[in-house]
Amino acid sequence: MQQFTLEDCKAALSDVLEAFKLPENATRLNEAHDNAGNDMLKSMQIVFPVLAQIQMEVIHKYGFMADGDGLVQFTKAVRVYETQDTEVASLNQELRGYLMPPVGISPPAAMGQNGAS
Repeated sequence: MQQFTLEDCKAALSDVLEAFKLPENATRLNEAHDNAGNDMLKSMQIVFPVLAQIQMEVIHKYGFMADGDGLVQFTKAVRVYETQDTEVASLNQELRGYLMPPVGISPPAAMGQNGAS
């Protein structure tokens, strides 16, 4: 793998985020979200693979393998740079918003009737 610089990291993250917004990818993601509904397990089974595939297509251009291992290596590299650079941290936070959307949590009273506080 070639040297993955801070500037490469910023560019790769920006490219991934832009790829999610491309019309053909946005359509794929919307369909996946519709199929998953509000079910977190279905989201992980349906939406996450589409997001990962789009991400792998982009990171391949930056010297990473277009597979799960390449995605893991890319994520590790981003984590190193996000501790050093606020722009990388911000871009990665935006990326995480796609990968792990906010989940509604039931209030504690609705979770059980045992009254544990």
